[in-house]
Amino acid sequence: MAGRPTAAPGHITGAGRVTLSRTGGGAGPDWGAYALLFTTRPLPGGGSEAVIGYCPPDADLLDPAWTLHQQRPYGPAGTATRPLGDYASASTPAHAKSESPAAYGQRMALYLLRIAAASRVNASSPYVIDLPWAAWTLATEQHVVLAVDPDHPHRGWAGHHQVRVGRLAALQPKQP
Repeated sequence: MAGRPTAAPGHITGAGRVTLSRTGGGAGPDWGAYALLFTTRPLPGGGSEAVIGYCPPDADLLDPAWTLHQQRPYGPAGTATRPLGDYASASTPAHAKSESPAAYGQRMALYLLRIAAASRVNASSPYVIDLPWAAWTLATEQHVVLAVDPDHPHRGWAGHHQVRVGRLAALQPKQP
């Protein structure tokens, strides 16, 4: 069903352009920061899937030279330990009784997609790392098929038709 988050166990892998940023905070005083990976991969039947991976900003799989472990001006401090989906839930209006599970899942996926896509738009910022190629592994926590816009059925949201969110398990940038 479109918009309904599904549990999608297991790991997926991919390679290509990835954008990394530091995000978080705003959900409360005890919420820390996440290192966020954003990439896109094609879907077998056409369209594309946004892949959003996260890990603590001081994780061993991140190169310290990227400085994602350092607090940014006006940015979140510390390290978040909760799943990224919890952050999205805490940062947005609560699940209304009249809102279907599919609509709520859609709203959470779009919230995370907006954050991730914004890092790609701001890739020239010194606080965003844009790698032209990296291999990655993601432990999927949520997979949402985005609802189709009846006026533009092939467009998707910012070109994406699905959103996959999970904990980043491995990241290996191309070596020069």
